[in-house]
Amino acid sequence: MEAVILCGVQGSGKTTLYRDRFLETHARISLDLLRTRAREAAFLKTCLDTRQPFVVDNTNPTVAERARYVRPAVEAGFTLVAYLVEVDHTVAAGRNAARTRTVPAAGLRDVARRLVRPTPEEGFAELFHATGALDGGWRIEPLLTTPPLF
Repeated sequence: MEAVILCGVQGSGKTTLYRDRFLETHARISLDLLRTRAREAAFLKTCLDTRQPFVVDNTNPTVAERARYVRPAVEAGFTLVAYLVEVDHTVAAGRNAARTRTVPAAGLRDVARRLVRPTPEEGFAELFHATGALDGGWRIEPLLTTPPLF
């Protein structure tokens, strides 16, 4: 069974990526939908108990924030995959402004500032970098995990 963790600022395209790639095969765990951490935890447990593949569609900017999903999924024998969904800040801000429920600009900056790329050390079997393609699709490539030279 597969557990997918999406990471990225608000408005980066995480939900669209879910709809485009996982809608037919994976349940969607989203704090935006479930509204409370208790409901989210209950839904996660249901997915784990029933062996239902799932996608966590939250910003998930830090190792600690991803751990609430990673640890139980690994313990349940799920294969973990992470997608870092990135877009230019002005695009994310524009998408956010067009939403019914907007996130304050400070919230976007905060998530961008705290965003740490997912790594294999967290338990991920695969890491991908996803960006919206010019033709409307997705450009998905392996996420490089080698540290910069300088």
